[in-house]
Amino acid sequence: MSIDFFKAVCRDETSEKKFGLYDAEDSTPAIITLTDEHLWNAVVINESGKTINFTAIDNCIDVLNENGETDSRCDCMLTFNSTLMFVELKNKRGSWQAEGLSQIENIAKIMIAENPDYYYSFKKRKAIVANRRHQFPAFHFLNAEQRQFFSSKYKMRIQFNAEIVI
Repeated sequence: MSIDFFKAVCRDETSEKKFGLYDAEDSTPAIITLTDEHLWNAVVINESGKTINFTAIDNCIDVLNENGETDSRCDCMLTFNSTLMFVELKNKRGSWQAEGLSQIENIAKIMIAENPDYYYSFKKRKAIVANRRHQFPAFHFLNAEQRQFFSSKYKMRIQFNAEIVI
C-alpha cells in the first residue's frame, strides 16, 4: 500500500518568524496558527524567516496497517532546506514521551519503507515530542538510551520541548 505524504490538502507553508502548532485532539488534523497563543501545543521560532513546509499527518494522511485499520502516526512534519522534523503534540501527563516517540517511530519506519530516497535526502532529521504543559521528560536518564536508538536506527535526534527553534 502506498502512502501519499504529499497530499495537497494536508500541506501548508509559512515564513512567519513565530507561529504555533495546534492539535485540537479530535478528528481534525493539526494546523499552523498565528492566533490564540494560549492554545498552541508548540511554538515554532523561525527568526530567519525560512519557508517552512508543514504537513498534517494524523487525521489527514491515510496510514493503514495490514488489517486495513488506521495505524499509529505522529501529528505533523515540518520540512525546510535539508531538515525533516516529525512532531507529535501532547497535552497530558504520564507516558507522553514514550507514546509520542512510538508514534514518530512508526511514521519514520513507514516513510523509510515507502520513500527512502525522500527520507534520506534530508541531512538533519529530528523527532520532536512537544508538550506545552510538561516541558521536560520526567526521567532524563532514560533519554540517553532512546536518543542512541533513534540516532543509530533512524539517523534522527530527539527533542522533548514545546519550543521548536528553526
